Amino acid sequence: MTRPLAWTTLATALGLLVGLVGPNRVFAQNLPVDVEPASLMTTPVFLMNGRQAIQQGTGFFFASTKADGTPDTVFLVTNYHVVTGRTPLSKEAGLGDSVQFLIHEDRSDLARVRHLSLKLYDAQHQPLWMTSDSAPDADVVLLPVPPAAYEGVSLFVFTEAHTHGDIKMRPTSGATLLGYPYGFADTAHDLPVWKTGHIASEPSVDFDNRPVFLVDVSAFPGMSGSPVLAVANGIYENEEGQMRSGRVLKLLGIFSAMPVVRAMKPASAEVDAAPEVATETALQLGYVWKAALIADLARQYRPR
Repeated sequence: MTRPLAWTTLATALGLLVGLVGPNRVFAQNLPVDVEPASLMTTPVFLMNGRQAIQQGTGFFFASTKADGTPDTVFLVTNYHVVTGRTPLSKEAGLGDSVQFLIHEDRSDLARVRHLSLKLYDAQHQPLWMTSDSAPDADVVLLPVPPAAYEGVSLFVFTEAHTHGDIKMRPTSGATLLGYPYGFADTAHDLPVWKTGHIASEPSVDFDNRPVFLVDVSAFPGMSGSPVLAVANGIYENEEGQMRSGRVLKLLGIFSAMPVVRAMKPASAEVDAAPEVATETALQLGYVWKAALIADLARQYRPR
């Protein structure tokens, strides 16, 4: 998947993983046993400027819920730099005006997908996405999907319940990213690649006093915005340190970027050579913005 597909306009769309049926909504509840729901919660995201594709990342669907636990608002969650081409807090204008992504229309026929487009700015050129006031440098945005778009199609989404899976996370615990490295994916079914690494910092501690932790994983361009999951199959440790058996999936957060270390080293052994040059080294570590930040933003959302 190295190109934006033949996108249609946002005339019809989305539903939810949680079981709820209304006059204009059909919410997905069952899947073939060989398809993980999280694969259908994940989508490539293309930043567009008019009809031109600027860059590709990854995103996923997350829904806030009402007091009774039923779905309220559906969001496309991705990175700030995916929807702007800029780093958080940048004063420069974004590079695009819309994003394009996809949903699976029929869980029994994975080749049936719907290509959608959402505007990024209103008529006053104000962003339509949400960012965090408490962590303004967070590389996380939530872009609401209009309720009219839900009609007639099932969509699988994460909810806040997915952030509370009863599995103990420690340094070296497994962490799985779902995404589209360099756009690579199962293009016949538009399903993401699952790549697994390990947690590389204390997950309960905010790394550098930001709501992030580190993962040790081989990640590539195109995976920015990937959901990061803890997945247990069989024996696992719960939050109280007790051993349990079964299957658990927990949304840990959203993958953002890989830190680069800049250092100076001798340029050459020649006498007249410059004494030092700057070098950059990727550490094969990645930042994960914590899922609690996503859930907090979803709860705070108020329609304009």
